[in-house]
Amino acid sequence: MKVPNQRVMNALLAAAALAVGGLTMGWRGVLLALTVIGFWMVLQFNRATRQVVNVANRPMGMVDSVITLQSQLAHGMSMSDVLAISGSLGQRVQGTNGDWMWRDSYGNEIVVTFRRDGVHRWHASRTDGSPMTDRSHPAGGTPAAA
Repeated sequence: MKVPNQRVMNALLAAAALAVGGLTMGWRGVLLALTVIGFWMVLQFNRATRQVVNVANRPMGMVDSVITLQSQLAHGMSMSDVLAISGSLGQRVQGTNGDWMWRDSYGNEIVVTFRRDGVHRWHASRTDGSPMTDRSHPAGGTPAAA
C-alpha cells in the first residue's frame, strides 16, 4: 500500500518513539525505542530481500500473462508492488528513464513508466503490434483510459 510521504511518516514515528520513551522511562525508554526502531529496520530489510530472491527465480522481464499484469496495475503503485504481482524483475527500456518492460510467452508486452516512486502510466501491446491500452495521467491528474 502506498502511503503519501512515507519517509516523513517514518521519521516522525521514530522521533515520537524516542521522545515518549525518553520522557516516560528515561534512558531506558530511549534504549527501548532504539531497539524497536532497529528491529523494524531489520524486518523491512528482510522483506525487501525476500522479494528480490523471489523475483530472481524467474527469467527477467517474463510474466505469465501481460493481460493479467495489466488488469492488476494501478496508478501510484510502488516498484515493490509491481514486482509482487508480476513475479519477475522487468527489463529497463534503453534510452528512457523510469520505463520497465515485461513480456509473456505469446509475445505481448507491457511498458510501465515509474515517476516519483510510483506507476505513472503503462502501455500494453499485442503480438501483432496493436495496442491493448494506454493509461496515463492527463493534465488534470486523474487516471483515464485512452
